[in-house]
Amino acid sequence: MLYDKFWSAGLNITNNGFNFNYSRGLITDVHTRKFYEIEFATIHDSKEYKQTKENPFQQTNIPNPKPFVYGKQNSFYNLNISYGVYKELGRRAERAGVSVGIKFIGGISLGILKPYCLQLKYPGDNFTDTLKSERYTESNKNLFLNLNSIYGSSSFTQGLSHLKFIPGIHGKIGMHFDYAIYNEYLKAIEAGVFFNVYYKVVPIMLVKKNQQFYPGIYVGFEFGKKS
Repeated sequence: MLYDKFWSAGLNITNNGFNFNYSRGLITDVHTRKFYEIEFATIHDSKEYKQTKENPFQQTNIPNPKPFVYGKQNSFYNLNISYGVYKELGRRAERAGVSVGIKFIGGISLGILKPYCLQLKYPGDNFTDTLKSERYTESNKNLFLNLNSIYGSSSFTQGLSHLKFIPGIHGKIGMHFDYAIYNEYLKAIEAGVFFNVYYKVVPIMLVKKNQQFYPGIYVGFEFGKKS
C-alpha cells in the first residue's frame, strides 16, 4: 500500500527539560518525508536546584512550604514552529520492517518568560509573619534573595499575567528509527542534538550569568499514522 501523507506526535527528554511535538506532512517518495512541526518545550538552567524548608508556623490552616529554586527570576518555555525533511538511510524487511533515517529541522522559536513567584515572609504584628506571593522586583530584592525570608514557591498560576516573549531561531538534527515502516502506523524512537538562539540574553537566574544560546541533546519516542 502506498501512503502520501502522515501525522505524528512525540515526547522528548532533553538535557535541560522536555518537549512535546506534533508534525504533519507529505511522503514525497519511499525515502523522503517533508513536514511542518510545532513543539512546546521547557528549558531549565543548569544551576536550578530545588530545596524545601520546614513549616515554621504552628497553625494547621497554613499549608506546608512548596519546594523552591533559590535565585530564580523566571521560568522559561519556548514554542518552536519549524519545517523539516526526513531522509531514509536504510531499512530491513524483517516482519513489519525497520527503517533508519535522519531528520533536519529548522525554524523560528518564541521564548516565553513567566515570572517565578515565591511566598515571602513579611514581619507582622505580635511577632508573627505574613506570607505574600510575589515575583522579583528591585523593591523586594533583599527578601527575594534572603533564604530566611523565603517560605516556599507559589502556585504555577502566579505570574501568568506578566508573561514576556523573546523571539529566536531553532534547529534540530536527529537519528530516527521507525519500527513499522510497512505499517500504516508510525512507531519510532529518535535521538539527536538541537539548539535555540534568542536575540538577547534570557533572564532565568539572578545568581549567575544567563545566556542566549541553548544547545542540547534529546531522546524520545514518536507515534503517528500514514494515509
